[in-house]
Amino acid sequence: MSNVPGMMSSGSEPDARGVNLDEKKRKRMISNRESARRSRMKKQKLLEDLVTEVASLKVQIHNNTNNYEALMQKIVVLESENNALKVQQMELAQYLKNLQLMQTQMEWLEFNLMNQPGRTLCDIIVDINEPPKVQSWQCHGSNQPAIMASTE
Repeated sequence: MSNVPGMMSSGSEPDARGVNLDEKKRKRMISNRESARRSRMKKQKLLEDLVTEVASLKVQIHNNTNNYEALMQKIVVLESENNALKVQQMELAQYLKNLQLMQTQMEWLEFNLMNQPGRTLCDIIVDINEPPKVQSWQCHGSNQPAIMASTE
């Protein structure tokens, strides 16, 4: 508060009050400055923490990208190997079918050899390789088997 001109005061009462007010104002200013300083430091610390976190996340992204690329390369290799194995499986399945067919034919030949004494394996193979004898009453496409063993 300011002194009003014309008012006379006795002693230091108005001066003490003014000094008291100035002291409170000065303490408040110091307190506000300290609070503002703490607030700035807090914001600076938060900013530093965020910058550190961003750097850490960038490193993590880089590592994850490298891992992803390595895994994708492995997937390509494994898919290629898988396709090659599928082709090999199909080839082996066909080979197995052919072996089973050969086994069936060998069993059929053995059966014919056992049931036709006096005939040799060569006789039966010749009969298999010769075209079937068609009688005049038979027509092509009849339900007769294409391979017939002769019982002559």
